[in-house]
Amino acid sequence: MMKAIILCAGHGTRLRPLTYYISKAMVPVAGVPLLERIVLSLRDQGFTEQLVALSWMADQVQHYFGDGSRFGVSIDYSINTEPAGTAGEVASLRDRISDENVLVHYGDILTDLDLRALADDHLAHRPAATLGLVTGVRIHTGVAEVGDDGMVHSFVEKPPLERPTNAAVFALGPEALDRCAAGLDFSHDIFPELIAAGRAVRGFIDPDAYWLDVGRLSDIDQANELLRRGHR
Repeated sequence: MMKAIILCAGHGTRLRPLTYYISKAMVPVAGVPLLERIVLSLRDQGFTEQLVALSWMADQVQHYFGDGSRFGVSIDYSINTEPAGTAGEVASLRDRISDENVLVHYGDILTDLDLRALADDHLAHRPAATLGLVTGVRIHTGVAEVGDDGMVHSFVEKPPLERPTNAAVFALGPEALDRCAAGLDFSHDIFPELIAAGRAVRGFIDPDAYWLDVGRLSDIDQANELLRRGHR
């Protein structure tokens, strides 16, 4: 199974005041640090070799997780003292990726998307990248339909999106890995550039997966409720 990279290098500004004192990765969700939930989810799907990109209060994470053996995995770290962009965080780990393909999982989301199936699909087709996609994600604001007369004809508060949505989990092949560099972002730079260049970028849709952005305090409340209902 390919290695997994977990991107936790943000400062967690949307989670303040919690993140004035604690790393975003260590914020508890239903009593368990967010990163621990991701580490165990990856482990349970066969991703036992994990690389974690850190910045803010990295020592808290390293002290808690160590080499990962306590959690049944092997963990290595990179620490970026300056903002590097999501693709830059992966670039800082490039010399520790011996395989040609790697799974990337953002450190501020929770999902039960079938990551093993995503990886298998990627390895079967060998595109530049395979994007994990989910459906029914709710946006954080209301949506209005406005007619030519300027009148609002419909308004729906926080509707679920009908189109497949980026799950912030994806597999990268050699070409995508080679494009990673400091200051670049996957969503704004790497994926649009690959598609514009005509390179193969696949989408892996798991219509039954739940998905949560856990980047804001209100999101933590939603995640707590979801996990209390039995999700992992």
